[in-house]
Amino acid sequence: MNLFNVNPKHYRRNVKIIKFGLGFLIFAVVCQMASMQIFDIKGYKQKALNDRIKKTQVFRGEIFDRNGLKLATDGTVYDIFAHPQYFKEEETREDVARLLSPILKIDNKTLLKKLNQDLPVISIAKGVDRESALAIRKLQLTTISSPERSVRVYPQGNLASHILGYVNPDANIAAGVEKTGSKKVEEVKFSQFQKDGHGRVIFDFDTNPEEISKPIKGKRLTLTIDSAIQHVAEKELNKMVTATSAAKGTVIVMNPRNGEILAMAVSPSYNPNEYNKYSYETVKNWVLSDVYPPGSTFKILTVASALNTGKMKPTDTVYDSGTIKIQGWPIENYDVKIRPCPGEIGLPYLLEHSSNVGSVQIALKMTNQEFYNQIHAFGIGSKTGIDLPGESQGILHPASTWSTIEKATISFGYSLAATPIQMASAVASIANDGVWVTPHVIKYSDEEAAEKIKTRQVVTPETAQAMRTLLAGSIRSSKSVAGKIPNFTVAGKTGTARKPNPRGGGYLKGVVYTSFAAFFPASNPQILIMVVVDSPKGAEVWGSTVAGPVFNEVATFVTRHLNMKPDAPGLNVKK
Repeated sequence: MNLFNVNPKHYRRNVKIIKFGLGFLIFAVVCQMASMQIFDIKGYKQKALNDRIKKTQVFRGEIFDRNGLKLATDGTVYDIFAHPQYFKEEETREDVARLLSPILKIDNKTLLKKLNQDLPVISIAKGVDRESALAIRKLQLTTISSPERSVRVYPQGNLASHILGYVNPDANIAAGVEKTGSKKVEEVKFSQFQKDGHGRVIFDFDTNPEEISKPIKGKRLTLTIDSAIQHVAEKELNKMVTATSAAKGTVIVMNPRNGEILAMAVSPSYNPNEYNKYSYETVKNWVLSDVYPPGSTFKILTVASALNTGKMKPTDTVYDSGTIKIQGWPIENYDVKIRPCPGEIGLPYLLEHSSNVGSVQIALKMTNQEFYNQIHAFGIGSKTGIDLPGESQGILHPASTWSTIEKATISFGYSLAATPIQMASAVASIANDGVWVTPHVIKYSDEEAAEKIKTRQVVTPETAQAMRTLLAGSIRSSKSVAGKIPNFTVAGKTGTARKPNPRGGGYLKGVVYTSFAAFFPASNPQILIMVVVDSPKGAEVWGSTVAGPVFNEVATFVTRHLNMKPDAPGLNVKK
């Protein structure tokens, strides 16, 4: 409807409404401007200032081993930037290049070439030390900014790299205890940099020389790691991995009484100072993330499960026919050609000769649920809760899904998958009177330990003692040198398991995992060592010939380094 054809009275009313609306809008704008510029000027001014000059800087504390050796520390470096829009007659590009050249030790022509770039912000130098940055700031060049940033330094190089991890502040990512322990070691500093509306640095206010030179550090973090043991574990592991052209390996040294990890050697290793030069497969801690079939080391848990459920007594026997068929699938002992039918065997023989058929007979005495419950209590199929990132829970199918053949193969370490740290913790519970303890690499206060470290009784003390006796007897009677160290009795078990084909079913031909899990002194266990070597090559690759020798070297060093009291003084070892 045309406005000019309406009734004059309606027209005048509409004009009044429009005038009133416009007047109200103008009044509201004036009030808002008055509020911003008169009544709340301080608040808005501070908000604008905060948006332009606040920057958070995070500093990390130093990390030490249990004996005070520094493993990681924080350093401060500075990045130098130029802002071409602020060049002026008394501060030309030529002047800036001439002044900065001797400080940065960069050729004057090179600097001038950088300063002549057609960019809103020009990166002049990165990672400049404190003294140079201070010298630049004293020049008071308005076109140059020098924001600081922290860098992580690992003075021991590759040592314990998979435990320490690394820090990438630019991508806000970290690994190892650098990630899990970040809340304990970080300290935050607020630095002042004036920026324009585009976020570009205009001026650095933090020019107080005293404040610049004052170091800022986070809280100190102490680990359970013993660097001497860590060094020897890494050295012996790398020797064996190199000698056998293995894919990878690990040595875990743990106190079974409290779960403290004294060493965790991982091969291949890397230098955390240059972590970005390595592949993901090298940098990741496969000891926590990757799973493998434990093989015969799992027989420790099978026998312990039968004893704990009352289905076997330490003096009981089972019939070992050398070979057996379960649901049409053949199972045989590794030494079936030498001992085709051992007959009635006891638990000492089963463990010493690593009888697969004997292990199957024991497993079949338990119901699926009984066997599953006991295995799960040992921590198989669930995360240990170790204070390092990237842990896998492993693979353990529900008991209700087990076929007879699956149950049978589980008894000797197949049809399931565990991480090395899971197996180490499970066997450690046998050494610790049947009490499982959360493995950890951070040294906690008593209050923190109560929250972080969990314990649970997985087998009775009587079962644990019986297993210690059986395992010690197995090592003592074996013809292998694995587990035989001077002046100490060792309780443990070797393992050799075929490696699953990652691209399909079945196993890789001739490719195995070799392992050895043992603790000592057998009469009063104080140290547990777990060795796993993946895909060693050679004519004789067994747990006893590959993992065993690594154990012997590391264990012998540990007894001397910790000045352990022998439980078998005078015991000699023939190599």
